[in-house]
Amino acid sequence: MSDIQSLLDRETAQLVAALDALDDAQWCAPSLCAGWRTRDVAVHLLMPYELSVPRFLLGMAAARFDFDRLADRWATGDARSRGEVTAALHTTPRRAFRVPGAPPEAPLSHLVIHAEDIYRPLGLPHGPSAAAATIVLDQLTGPRARGLVPAGLLDGLTYTATDTDWAIGTGPEVRATASALLTTFAGRTAALTELHGDGAPEVHDRLEAALLGRCSSSTGSV
Repeated sequence: MSDIQSLLDRETAQLVAALDALDDAQWCAPSLCAGWRTRDVAVHLLMPYELSVPRFLLGMAAARFDFDRLADRWATGDARSRGEVTAALHTTPRRAFRVPGAPPEAPLSHLVIHAEDIYRPLGLPHGPSAAAATIVLDQLTGPRARGLVPAGLLDGLTYTATDTDWAIGTGPEVRATASALLTTFAGRTAALTELHGDGAPEVHDRLEAALLGRCSSSTGSV
């Protein structure tokens, strides 16, 4: 079993256990994805496993080739119960991740980022392991991450994770936990107050400007 596969197993099991323990109000509570509830994010996590390429193309055509619209229809239009959703999530580590050209770490990044979208607004004491977070940070800051991180967010700054051995960049330093960094890199403002260092105010300004400029639902379809 690969390291990525074992981490995917563990992070999936943690999320499923957390979702199963929620009450009805938490299951329907807002997530970090604008307009989406906890349940909608959980359903979105199933999308790359359940949506075949032909169905994706048909869905894109119906959504006028707007991926955010397609993702929103998928997430909010699903009528499955919580038990059905979590049962499906439990099987995802052993299923094909149907995103053409996706790197091996993509399923883990997809899971970890959206798990944070659930954990953080609910105040749940969960988060990715240091090993999982490092892999996600490497993907988000790597050469194949175009479009995943707001443009310019990484430029001229040094980002340092305070709870694992990870750093990148040159320039004024920005320090935070790995989960706070990956949440920020994924375009969420929820962890901005957790950033420290001389470069932190610049990150705040850049991210706010990027989000205002793109008029996106920020569903984070990583």
